[in-house]
Amino acid sequence: MRGQLPAYLRRRIGLQILALLAVLTAMMQLLELLDVTTEIFERGQGVGGLMYYALLRIPAELGLALPLAVLLGTMLVMNSMARRLEIMAMRASGVSLKRMLGHLLPLLFVIATLHATLLQAVLPRVEVELKRWWNASAPTEEVTAPLWVHTRGGPVSIETISPDGQRLKGVHLYEHQSGLLTSRTVASAAHWDGQAWQLEDVTELRINAAGVQQIHDETREWQTNLQPDELLRLNVARPYLSTMMLAEVIAGARIGSQPRSYYQTALYRSFTAPFGVFIMLLLALPTAATLTRGSGGGGAMLLALVLGLGFLLCDGILASLGSSGQLPPLLTALGAPLLFGLIGMVRLQLCERP
Repeated sequence: MRGQLPAYLRRRIGLQILALLAVLTAMMQLLELLDVTTEIFERGQGVGGLMYYALLRIPAELGLALPLAVLLGTMLVMNSMARRLEIMAMRASGVSLKRMLGHLLPLLFVIATLHATLLQAVLPRVEVELKRWWNASAPTEEVTAPLWVHTRGGPVSIETISPDGQRLKGVHLYEHQSGLLTSRTVASAAHWDGQAWQLEDVTELRINAAGVQQIHDETREWQTNLQPDELLRLNVARPYLSTMMLAEVIAGARIGSQPRSYYQTALYRSFTAPFGVFIMLLLALPTAATLTRGSGGGGAMLLALVLGLGFLLCDGILASLGSSGQLPPLLTALGAPLLFGLIGMVRLQLCERP
């Protein structure tokens, strides 16, 4: 019996989490589609465009729903097993809640790996593809939007960006040294050839001790760390970036449109995010001990739900404070997991007392 218990627990909780994940994702998908359906149809994309938009939004919605699905799924299974006296039988045979937690660790590892894969590999690519597809169907005036970018070579002004981010118009490059402007380069257009930008109709003004020198070229190669994908991410308020991308932005090898504190906070949070599913399960597990103490299951489930939602809220608030530079990035990444992990361990310990 004990040899079958770990597989039984993992199967029941895993299937419940999977079912709730599908329900929560479908609900978020429905609410979002209700908001954008009219605009997609006005752009002439039809039902096919609506389905493609929904497909591209699924990874982000899965990432949001997964921690909550772990909390609710574990709560429901533990409460159901307690009502059927399965938990009482397990504890009578010497299986504690801590041992149950140990049995569930392989399941948590799989879920955390799935969550990390979504955040690190899937979401950064899908976000760029969604932005590219959305721009391609936008009216011309919506795509044309002047913006400023600070690159490794200096500030850059761009008047128009193509929907795929690979063609620019009205490019102005500025170089400065010791706070003084040394050159200004104006190109009527630029296109990406896969390796570098090719500037067209280039006029450069060089400022030096001898005076101002003007140089004109029909074409010129522009080597910069500004790439098409970064251009598409510039208008995204909170872009999804992998840990490697975040490190490159902080080091200056990749363009970023947010304050440095945002990327530092996101970098630390990229390491702590997979532990969110462990925190959720830890907060939900004490639900199994409720009926054995004669207190009923409703209050304990409500407490677990409040703690789980409190963890998400606290984590989000700390992330905002860290992104804006009001708190140290490391503190904002570790604060909520450590606090609610401690709460979960204390509750688990209290449930083990006779």
